[in-house]
Amino acid sequence: MSAEPVEFGFVAALEREVRDLVRGWRATKIELAGEPRRIYLDRQTVLICAGTGVEQAYAAANALLERYSPRVMISIGFAGSCVRHLHPGSIVVPASLLEAATGKTFSCAFGGGQLVTLDRVAGKSLKEDARTRFGALAVDMEAAGVARAAAEHHRDFAAIKAISDGAEEDLGFLADFVKPEGFETGRFVVHIGLRPGLWPSVAALNRNSKLAATALAGAVGECMSDGRKFSARYTGIAQVQ
Repeated sequence: MSAEPVEFGFVAALEREVRDLVRGWRATKIELAGEPRRIYLDRQTVLICAGTGVEQAYAAANALLERYSPRVMISIGFAGSCVRHLHPGSIVVPASLLEAATGKTFSCAFGGGQLVTLDRVAGKSLKEDARTRFGALAVDMEAAGVARAAAEHHRDFAAIKAISDGAEEDLGFLADFVKPEGFETGRFVVHIGLRPGLWPSVAALNRNSKLAATALAGAVGECMSDGRKFSARYTGIAQVQ
């Protein structure tokens, strides 16, 4: 544990989601379940890239809690939109979180609307199902792991998600390449190289991911600068930015 507890503990999935945000931060590495993970530090903030999935996020969140004792644990990263008014680059800060696989629900320290954590990459039909069954604004794959760790350590929990794919976009073709340790880029490149019909979807995903990364960096930066103002801005509304 650090000598002084920090204010915010952020848990993201992949480096590409937070590259814009952590530029200039101090970096170190730890090992989790035999895999190296980067930890970034800046002011009263610590951030870890956990890999993909609930269990990876849970282990990474526990590592931050044990080493740095953050006051608030925040799941950050990309999410898929379940509603048409949230487009790539929009920010979602939910008031509640549901883990679809277990039915467990978690309250967030601030926000509006509901985020649903799934156990796979969501295609169009899964996003529609999450909206109709659970009232989801958006879906992700990690937030429930961070929320569980925060609850066990009696810490506040929140989530800040940037939309990387709209409600009408179908990213189901990515599912076989998303593994707990990260994205299997090499195998995916071979796969799409033989399927030119997927090229427009991949190009759109790249564009949208850049929009999401920029928006995420801005939102997290606002939260770090003035947490009270940020929470007041996003509490009680279904966000559009």
